[in-house]
Amino acid sequence: MRLLPFLAASAALVVVSQQTAAQLTDLQPGRNYTGVANFGLNRSENIDFGDADNDGDMDAIVGNGGDFGPEPNRIFINRGGLQGGTIGTFVEETSTRFAGVPNDTARDIEFVDVDNDHDLDIYVGNRGPSAGNGETSRFYTNRGGLQAGTIGFFIDSTTTRWGTLVSVPLADEVGTQDGQGPFKDFTCDCDFADLDDDGDSDLFHSSYGPNVNGTRDSRIFMNDSLGVFNEMWPWINVGGDIRTHTLDLDLVDLDGDFDIDVTMSSRNSQPRIYLNNLYNGISGSAFNDITQFALLNQGATWNGDSNYESEYGDLDGDGDFDVWFKNYNGFTDRIMVNDGFTAGSGVKFTQHNNWIKNDPGNDENEVDFVDFDGDGDLDSFLSNFSGTNHLYVSGLAQGLNPETTGLFHRAGASGSIYTQGELPTGNPGGLTTLDGDTVDVDNDGDQDLAVANDANQQNYLYINSLGIPDTHAPTMYAVTNQADKANGTSTVIHAQIRDNNSYYVVNFYDVDLVYTVDGGSPVSLDMFAQGSMQFRGVIPAQTDAVVEYHIEATDLAGNSTISADFDYVQGTPVGDPWTDVGCSLAGVSGPPLLVGSGPLTTGSAGSLALSNAAPSASCMLFVSLSSTPVGFKGGTLCAFPFVVTLPLATNGSGALTLPWASWPSGLSGASLYFQYAIADAAGPAGASLSNCERGDVP
Repeated sequence: MRLLPFLAASAALVVVSQQTAAQLTDLQPGRNYTGVANFGLNRSENIDFGDADNDGDMDAIVGNGGDFGPEPNRIFINRGGLQGGTIGTFVEETSTRFAGVPNDTARDIEFVDVDNDHDLDIYVGNRGPSAGNGETSRFYTNRGGLQAGTIGFFIDSTTTRWGTLVSVPLADEVGTQDGQGPFKDFTCDCDFADLDDDGDSDLFHSSYGPNVNGTRDSRIFMNDSLGVFNEMWPWINVGGDIRTHTLDLDLVDLDGDFDIDVTMSSRNSQPRIYLNNLYNGISGSAFNDITQFALLNQGATWNGDSNYESEYGDLDGDGDFDVWFKNYNGFTDRIMVNDGFTAGSGVKFTQHNNWIKNDPGNDENEVDFVDFDGDGDLDSFLSNFSGTNHLYVSGLAQGLNPETTGLFHRAGASGSIYTQGELPTGNPGGLTTLDGDTVDVDNDGDQDLAVANDANQQNYLYINSLGIPDTHAPTMYAVTNQADKANGTSTVIHAQIRDNNSYYVVNFYDVDLVYTVDGGSPVSLDMFAQGSMQFRGVIPAQTDAVVEYHIEATDLAGNSTISADFDYVQGTPVGDPWTDVGCSLAGVSGPPLLVGSGPLTTGSAGSLALSNAAPSASCMLFVSLSSTPVGFKGGTLCAFPFVVTLPLATNGSGALTLPWASWPSGLSGASLYFQYAIADAAGPAGASLSNCERGDVP
């Protein structure tokens, strides 16, 4: 993302003193958000956005019930796109699109494409009808795509999506208790990401146990690529702690090695960090619990009883992911800054107690990152369980020194250096907000907000009414730099994106892998969003070829970026097929030079480039399939006997280039000879001759 680097300490202090005197500038004066009652009123636990009907706008789903007991989950369709109405307004269509869907005790609801058919399905994480009685978490499949039905309508597919169970007790299995299918559990948050790097979304299923007593295992379920989830067990190193009081987890690549790790909050016990060992591993197990090294050894120890959530983002602008922990020390939030990977130990974090300013010490529930002031850094929105929701503005783009002045400043707080209030007055004060999401519902290029409220309180949509469109293009944090390799296998390419948006928004970006083979026509592949702002593409196996590639990424506001170019050799490519046979005859500028380029493989690009010839002169290109030199115009024509002649003319510089975009098939093994004769008064017979170029087709 386009963030200003931290200044040297002395320079930063000067900037801080100036900014403190002038206050942090509001780029969009006045209150930015207009509150609109929306998305129903239930015991709403979670809200999520995605394009359910693939019509180019964001729809909403709301998970209801939670501690209260079973309630209907709801779906709200954006009236733009296929609906032909006003984009950014919503109509509830639960009765038709969720027809036959049972009530749930939902703690979590997610849009996710489980079966890789390019439409969004839905997953609901349930906690059970009572604190001591768990419930099955459910899958609802979009009827479009592989289902060949109407897209945006959903059917309960829970019994077929849950596959093999390994560690689940028989008493918790639902049905025949044969180690297959659904099971009862106590979950508050489940997340999807490509944990084994095979191109589909896997499931991390957390559990906090009956009565939130931390006695149940959190589990991993691997997608079989068709949307059936089979348990991976064991998934953690011996001694790893996976029985927690988890209300939230995130799947995030903390060490930049292209596999996806885990951060886990825990309401009544130490939050955890799990390292994925797929690539930058520290043991032979699938994951390692590295909490001792990552947090405790660094003095970042939890205390309190309300660590409801953690959220990751590049908060300091250095590219790696930092973590904001809710209520980490009592009701005080803390930022853990990523200090990088240590071989054999994992990732470590430094706790910064003074980076968040004007924390009211409330029992807050969640944090989401959103650039509400349009300056390119990550601000934050805090959903408050027992008070007023707040926005915090980041001073990173303004060059504030976070150690002396703080990094995040609560908007409108007494004593804050950001005095403007941004959320509408009266809303959402007094609400019991359990979840917030940032989303551009009206496709105007800025991020709006939505909240899910408990206790039958109205849910709200907050339109960023004074926002300016995002003008900050995403950047490439890391792209696979593929080494040369043998023939026989396809090549996986990863790209990690950074931008001034939450990770779940970045998942919807258009990211393409563009590659060429032996200089041929470019091929563009849509990359798969693996989670953690990471995308995956696969270049098919090539044989004896040079492959070049780059990544193109476009955010939802239309800002684009292109990575550097990368290349690798697969197998043993054919050498340069071009040979200078000679036979040139000098003219006014000396001997004209003909150079061939391109691999001459089927579909590849190339050219014949003539230079050093008489300017603005007529000429003739001779093409032959063999070479029997004969005398011609006082010189030697080596492209003889010719099969094609082509009359042309040089430009004012005595040059002429004939390009081709796609070399034809059917010439394998042939040798072609090319030579120009150019009208030139300085030649012995009024003509000059270029050298003869031979092209040997592989």
